[in-house]
Amino acid sequence: MSGIVVITTKGEARRNFANALHVETNMAVSLVVLQNVGKNGGILRRIITLYKKSSLLGIFVELYHFLAVKLSPQKRRALAILSRRSVISDMKEGYLAETIETNEVNEDAVYERVKELSPDLIVIWGGYILKPRLLHLAPHAVNMHFGVVPYYRGVNAVQHAILNDDFERIGITIHHAVPEVDAGKVIKIVTTSYRKSPENFFMTLNDLATREYLDIVKRILKERRIDSEPQDLSRGKNYLSKEWTYKKQNLLAKKILEWKKPYKKAQQ
Repeated sequence: MSGIVVITTKGEARRNFANALHVETNMAVSLVVLQNVGKNGGILRRIITLYKKSSLLGIFVELYHFLAVKLSPQKRRALAILSRRSVISDMKEGYLAETIETNEVNEDAVYERVKELSPDLIVIWGGYILKPRLLHLAPHAVNMHFGVVPYYRGVNAVQHAILNDDFERIGITIHHAVPEVDAGKVIKIVTTSYRKSPENFFMTLNDLATREYLDIVKRILKERRIDSEPQDLSRGKNYLSKEWTYKKQNLLAKKILEWKKPYKKAQQ
């Protein structure tokens, strides 16, 4: 066995996490696999998809909401609030562990490299779903999902909880990784009070979840086990990327701006 393999996507927060994990586990991260996650094609692809399955009116509605967000700095800033977090690593750039980059995380080259390392633990944050053969290369594989399972699984789960005004279920889940989307046994659900500004809420939530994830990984590495509970998948939904429309993005931005209002007034 050879330590930890981190499978993630590019970005400052994920890089900082991988570096912090490497340091806190006494340099146990053997490899960081960076997935290049392709864009969904933007507005043009969305228009083509809408044209195939809906009316011409639907195309114009989606275009309207796309422009409503893209032309509004206020709405773009509101959507960015969901990613707020503290910096957990002093490194400005670069990775402490070996890295490989891939457009397809389930390709043979990635599988063979991870197999060669024979890791104790695979740690996942973002990207595409791993196939069983890759997950089974380690005794333990864990994932951090931005949503409260089983209610909100899949893509943009936190965003859908806000759209549903389900503020009690805005949170982050750390669970065992399985081939099915966000369906593994739950290790920890991280939440915090939403009765604060969205900026404060997401900074607190993201920081708590990152710290919890680091501690859980260290515990598994040390004890070779961790308590977890199975999910009842019938109690929730798996949200798909094709469901995430510009109309929903526009509505989400409006809801976050409404959430901000009382706290903005209190600061004035």
